[in-house]
Amino acid sequence: MITKVADIAPILAEGRRDLGAVLPRLRALAASPTWQEREVAATALVELSKRHPGLVLTAAQTWARAADANVRRAACEGLRGLVHRDPEGVRLVLETLREAPEAYIKKSVANVLRNATRTQPGFVLQLCTEWAQSTNPHTQWIVRRGLRNMTAMRPADAARILSSLALSKRDDG
Repeated sequence: MITKVADIAPILAEGRRDLGAVLPRLRALAASPTWQEREVAATALVELSKRHPGLVLTAAQTWARAADANVRRAACEGLRGLVHRDPEGVRLVLETLREAPEAYIKKSVANVLRNATRTQPGFVLQLCTEWAQSTNPHTQWIVRRGLRNMTAMRPADAARILSSLALSKRDDG
């Protein structure tokens, strides 16, 4: 069983040269019933995105539409490094996942937003402002949790968005 990234060192080495050659193996790990293997797949995507950001984004966009929730979550988790360098590219994947009913995926989307707060606060505020208009309860959940760090960094902006969220929730009944 694979339990750490070091267990797939040959796959990572090959992926640094040719990402396309290893994506099917990483996707299989992402779909694994074993949580350790799923985490290794997501971590591998983060690592490989340093060398192949565009290709990892393309793979994540495809994986985000997978039937398997584990694969969708890996797509999101694999964006943790990319969101700092290419938030608009990452946005496409987050948009695909923003109404996911699975807590596992919602937590991941919110975590990516919180991670982006450090280097991309404008992106997080803009996205959460837009998403706060949604009446989808899963999207609202993500906005509330995605803004947690922002309440300390930019309290007025976070409060504005959260109050807008509360208003849209009241309007919805």
